[in-house]
Amino acid sequence: MKITEKTPQKCLDLGQILDGTALFQPHPCIYYLMNANNEVVYIGQAINLHARLLEHRCAGIDFVRFRYHTCEASDLDRLEQEAIARYKPILSKPPKAISTSGFLSKQLICLKHNITPIAFDRLREAFKLYPACSFGNAKYYKPEDVEAWVRRFKGLVVSGRHVLQAKPTYLAVGISTRTKQIQLYTKQ
Repeated sequence: MKITEKTPQKCLDLGQILDGTALFQPHPCIYYLMNANNEVVYIGQAINLHARLLEHRCAGIDFVRFRYHTCEASDLDRLEQEAIARYKPILSKPPKAISTSGFLSKQLICLKHNITPIAFDRLREAFKLYPACSFGNAKYYKPEDVEAWVRRFKGLVVSGRHVLQAKPTYLAVGISTRTKQIQLYTKQ
């Protein structure tokens, strides 16, 4: 697919790339590599565009010009995937789908083990439960890791309160007599 000339992106020829680094200030951006027919052959993301373009030249990617647009670092992945889906360049690989089947989210763990979300966060930190994968802002955990993690603190909590932090604020985890949920207790 060809990029039309109406796009408000910056465009430089290959000679300008090799002239020097003064043109490029390190800033997050999405870039499009184009061949002599003005067709997009590769789409990528970079913080240091000049260094990334030189890497492509050394790797042997055949392009004569490029376009780029700057963005926030937090938007890089999303914008790159949208551009790849739109232009379908021959050298860029489509995004891999992340399967979260078989993994447990925070909400499922809280429901299954009767833990309040706030207690989950503190217990996860205190008893070191690490996510197996993440998708966006959501984190997913292996079921066997969760079971081992729950066994580690459940015995302590059932018999009373387990102190997670004594100073500067008292912080303990225990089971609520009213809701029967594992929750946090704090005292100033």
